Amino acid sequence: MNTSPVTPAAGAPAVPAAPAALAAELAGLPETDRTRILAVIAANHAPTTLAIYAYAWRQWSAWCAGRDLVPLPASAAAVCAYLTERAERGAAFATLEIACAAISHEHRRHQADNPVLHEVVRQVRRGLRRTRGMAPSRQARALSVGDIRRIVSAIERTTARGARDAALILLGFASALRRSELAALTLADLEAKPAGLLLTVGRSKTDPDRRGQVVGVAHGLHPDTDPVGAVASWLAVRGTAPGPLFTSLRGRDGSSPITGGTVARLLKTRAEAAGLPSALISGHSLRAGHVTSAAMAGVGVDRIAAQTRHRRIDVLIEHYIRPVDALRTTSSRDLGL
Repeated sequence: MNTSPVTPAAGAPAVPAAPAALAAELAGLPETDRTRILAVIAANHAPTTLAIYAYAWRQWSAWCAGRDLVPLPASAAAVCAYLTERAERGAAFATLEIACAAISHEHRRHQADNPVLHEVVRQVRRGLRRTRGMAPSRQARALSVGDIRRIVSAIERTTARGARDAALILLGFASALRRSELAALTLADLEAKPAGLLLTVGRSKTDPDRRGQVVGVAHGLHPDTDPVGAVASWLAVRGTAPGPLFTSLRGRDGSSPITGGTVARLLKTRAEAAGLPSALISGHSLRAGHVTSAAMAGVGVDRIAAQTRHRRIDVLIEHYIRPVDALRTTSSRDLGL
């Protein structure tokens, strides 16, 4: 094991440096071969995950620098001090778990003893789980069908931007795709059927091996909120050239792809324009809104799970279905207040 201090780069690179043992194994290969191998190894984690780890690592490194500590290899005591201090300052439990994951990741990459696996760190994490709780402090607002109708009604769809935004919002709500999946759709991922659209999701959180998942979107009952019709109107503007389904409308040809962040900003902007409070509206509001609206309409949890592609039904029930059921079955309605 490597026990000497290591100072990694501030952010995790796209292709990480090879640990000592792997570097020795690859030493006899040409540089191009080594680069390809390391790139494939780096693909074990999604780019977004690596970016999150890099940010969390920078925070940990800065904290260590302020205390004159070595971030790698780190001691279990230092990790405990970091976690408890951040918790005292209000960090959510999920944030602390990301910090642990980032610290573990860097220690594994450099074949250093992982302090996060130490028993005292485990005990601190269990204690924080109890005291901080698992729920995020600010959950995304789940948009209702009424909210969606209000938002798209305020959009001028005769413009390219309006046609795109209406299609993105309606398709995002109807499909229950994650914002990153929505942004990653290409024209080739759409297949028109008499009953609606089939969307092929090339890679997702629940499909890291890229087997592909198919999601159906039916025609809407009303022309102004029909997701299939909105997509057709956008394609009439966009054209049929291969490439991303939703483009940024910037640049010389306006055909560069959007990002998950674009989805969130666009939705928030359109919600504000429609007069909705946007403080808790995020890219996840479309997906959350689909689930809660379907549950309120009496759709079974099995059908909702098939649409959202949740791997764990208990997560779907705990975070989305149970709050809806609580309002539907509450005995407070019968108290005569």
